[in-house]
Formats: sequence, C-alpha cells, structure tokens
Amino acid sequence: GLLQGAAGILGRARARVVLGAQNAGLAAASLLGALAPGFGLFAAARVLGALVSWPQHPVGSAYLSDRFPRRRATVLSWHTAGGSIGTVTVPLVVTAVIAVAGWRWALVALTGALALGALLVVAALPSEHHTDADVATAGERPSLRALLRTPGVGVALAASTIAAGGRGLGTLSTYVPADLRSGLRLPALTVGAVFTVVMAASVAGPVVGGSLADRFGRKRTLVVTYYAAAAAVCAFGFAGPNLAALVPLGLLMGFLAYAESPLLQALFSDLVGPGRSRSAFGTFFAVAYGVGALWTALLGWIITVAGFPAAFCTMAASFVVAGSVIALGLRAPRAGGVTLEAPVR
Repeated sequence: GLLQGAAGILGRARARVVLGAQNAGLAAASLLGALAPGFGLFAAARVLGALVSWPQHPVGSAYLSDRFPRRRATVLSWHTAGGSIGTVTVPLVVTAVIAVAGWRWALVALTGALALGALLVVAALPSEHHTDADVATAGERPSLRALLRTPGVGVALAASTIAAGGRGLGTLSTYVPADLRSGLRLPALTVGAVFTVVMAASVAGPVVGGSLADRFGRKRTLVVTYYAAAAAVCAFGFAGPNLAALVPLGLLMGFLAYAESPLLQALFSDLVGPGRSRSAFGTFFAVAYGVGALWTALLGWIITVAGFPAAFCTMAASFVVAGSVIALGLRAPRAGGVTLEAPVR
C-alpha cells in the first residue's frame, strides 16, 4: 500500500507501459509460485507479486480521471466494479481447476491470464494525450504538504483514512466472512453463498453510484452514500444467523459500501485539478491503504473484546464521521475547475 506513493516518480511514463509491465510481473510471480519446490520460494513469489502490483490503483485511476474528466465518477466506478467482477468469478474458476488438476496448475492458468492481460493493455490501451498543463508539470512531484495546501485535498484525505474503517475492499472483505463463519457459526457453503451475494452487489453499487454522482453532483452523492452505507453495515452486524435478514442486508451493504471508494476518488481528482493526477493519486492511495490498514488490527481487537456487532458498529461510525467531514469540510462551490455540488455536464 505504501509503495503507491511512488507513482509520481514515473513522471510521464505511458500508462499502458507501466500497467503492462505490472501485469507481466504478476504473471512471473504467479509462475514462480507454481514452480516453487517449498514454502520459502512460494512466499518469495507472493512478496514479489505484492511489490510489482502497486501501480494499478494510482496509475490506473489517474489515467481514467484525466481521460474522462466530465465522467470520472462513472469510469472510476466501473474500474472498481471490474475488480469486484474478478473477485466474484475468478475464485470459482480457479477452484474448479484446483479440483481437477491441483493448485499448481491453477497458478499456471492465472499466469496465462495475467500474461494475456499484459499483452492486451500494451496493445489496446489508448495512449495519453498530454495537455499544456501536463507538460508544464511533467517534472513536478507535489509533496504531501503541497497537496494539503490545495483547498479541500486535506479534507478528502482525512475522509479516506477515516472511511477505511468500513471500506468494502478492505475491512468488510476481511470481516464479513469471519463474522459469518466464526461469529454466527454458519456452514461453509452458506458463508460462501452470502458473501457471493455481497460481492455481486458490490459490482452494481459503484456503477449506479458513479452515474448518479456525475448527474447530481459528486459531493452530494458521496455524503448520502456514506450515511446510507453506515445504516446498512450496522444492520448487517446485528442481523444474526437469520438468512432472511442477512441476504437482503448483505445486498444493500455490498451495493452501498463498495460504491464509496470510487466516488471519493472522483471527488479527490476534482479537487487536485489537471497536471498532477498521478502523483496526487499516489499520495491518496498510500495514505488510504497505508494508514487505513491499521483499521484491520483495531477492528480485530474490538472483535476480541466486544464481538462482531461492536466491530460492525465501529465500521458504520467510520462512514458517518467521514461523511460528516466531507459535508462540513468542503464548502467551496468549485474546486479544480469542476462543480462539486451541482451536476457535471
């Protein structure tokens, strides 16, 4: 997570080259894991995969937000939804391969998919069109202090760090299955089914949320999403083992909680403005994922001391506080040349 802060070092390197190299590195790490004769080399392959994967979020999000400035909430939401589709489908495919041929051949299959992805990105991803602002700031890598001097950026970073307590691709993905299995003692098959429902909703939520944000205003949509997601997360935590409550609440929670991150990214990009998106997103993700990772340990301690419902209430509270920070902290009607309150045309 912290490595993402290095995105600005890449300067004006083409996104398709950076992301293609990342996918190629992931393919190599996957193949190394498949061939590993023991745990040591397998662990090294996993570490290598983590090290080479860091450009995905800052470079990918910066590329999309710069290429589609008027619809960045929509495209960033599709970016998140694509990851959720992979989270839902890939484990099913890989599980089938493991059942038939074993885990090594499953990693070989992943290697092929990642290598194909690298070729597709390099061959088909359109190159950036650098503006005068990009050229003027090509060598500029704004520090965290410089970013914080930009109106509203500190508010967005604070909200991101706070909201990491309930973020879908983070604490929820970690503790929802743990609650269902260890807290509610549900059968493994039921746990998988309920979590698949949550992840399926996580595909639709960002897509709908991004479209609404571009139509009705990004700040307004984000604040409403935070408060509504808080209610859904808290209710899910107290639903108990009743599937009649868990399934609809899981749908609602997945729909709302996973929509928060791309909406906040779109708002952050509005605030930063053109010419320094890659460096800014590097800082954004380093803070959100680096500092935000501490939430996982805190919530684990809360579960140990007070149980899963208390942890889900804490997740919900993080959304309420983050929504209030955005609602009260962003008062300027315009930032980065984009209206935050009114619809973006």
